[in-house]
Amino acid sequence: MVASRDIHSVRGGESPLSDGKSVPCVVIRGGSSRGLFFHEDDLPQNVSQRNRIIMGAVGAPDPRQVDGIGGADMLLSKVAIVAKSADENIDIECEFANITPGKSRPTFGTNCGNLVAGVALFAIDEGLVSRSDQSSPIRILNRNSGNLIEAHVGPLARDLSADNTTSGMPRSGVCIDLDFIDPSGTVRNVLLPTGCARETFVLGDGRSVDVSVVDAGALYVFARARDFGLCGTETAEQFSANTDAAIALEHLRSMVAHNLGLVKNVSDATRRSPDVPKLAFVGSPADYNCSSDNSVVTAGEIDLVSRIVSSQNFHQAYAVTAAIATSAAAAIPGSVVQEMLGKELLPGLQTVRIGHPSGALTCRIESRLSSGHPEIMRAGLMRTARRVMQGTVVVPNSCY
Repeated sequence: MVASRDIHSVRGGESPLSDGKSVPCVVIRGGSSRGLFFHEDDLPQNVSQRNRIIMGAVGAPDPRQVDGIGGADMLLSKVAIVAKSADENIDIECEFANITPGKSRPTFGTNCGNLVAGVALFAIDEGLVSRSDQSSPIRILNRNSGNLIEAHVGPLARDLSADNTTSGMPRSGVCIDLDFIDPSGTVRNVLLPTGCARETFVLGDGRSVDVSVVDAGALYVFARARDFGLCGTETAEQFSANTDAAIALEHLRSMVAHNLGLVKNVSDATRRSPDVPKLAFVGSPADYNCSSDNSVVTAGEIDLVSRIVSSQNFHQAYAVTAAIATSAAAAIPGSVVQEMLGKELLPGLQTVRIGHPSGALTCRIESRLSSGHPEIMRAGLMRTARRVMQGTVVVPNSCY
């Protein structure tokens, strides 16, 4: 059943000019992302029609998203579809869609770790879970990746000191601590899809570059920033100005996609698999200014610097799944991330501090050795989430 209704009234009167049907919707900021949240029961079961509706709600494919309520930014153009789980061991199931501004269809290939915090808040506010036992986590299954996440919902962010909130995010909302259980293998069911901690690829100009392909939280390709004439502290403007580096990084990502069998030809990857795998370039700790408020992040407060490129777009912040993949890579001996870290992470519970464009974040990583190979047991970090809007979004009739 689709919970939508025709819109025919303006200020209480009839309007034959209205074009749309309303669908219940909530807008939530989760971490450094924002998205539209829908109850699964409020959308049609037919996938094609469902996708047209969420595209219409966001205002895609117009890159400005002016005809919807998307944010015209890849971090703000997302959708979460949420349902109460029938599995007694799971509380909530969710599915995420990324809608890259200017693209004509949503992509459901990966997790959105930031919006998982929003799912926990949505589940409580919408009565999908009970808050009788606040010490128990909300167990969330992400259908995109198969990841199981435990969300511990804490106090209001304003009740905490500045040291306990996360750099690069507003100091408002509810604190939500996320633990991704056994986060490896979202695409190929293994931590190292190539079977090695480090691989060498030859670029179009004949240069050889080392990369680590790691699948934890999401599938990522990690490359040294310096191999592309970068330092890892770039802003979006600086990266956009370096066209050669952007082209080379996308070619590298495309070669990895082909190597993993995700596309038939390297030339197909940008079009057919634009966000799987994702790519990050990493560097040793360095001082830099945040793009969000120009505050200084010093080399002494981070373990490495990293920047993400996804769907051929530079991320203005750092994805939760990227933090998990980066921390997992840091725990793998021989990886390029551990090289930038400059030290070995011992098995057990460790933390990795990542410098990103909007600030710094700390990710917990718990690993162990199994038959001499690293195994990631869990990874987590704290986010905040806040309900921004609630009501209905009017979707054009043409979407139906």
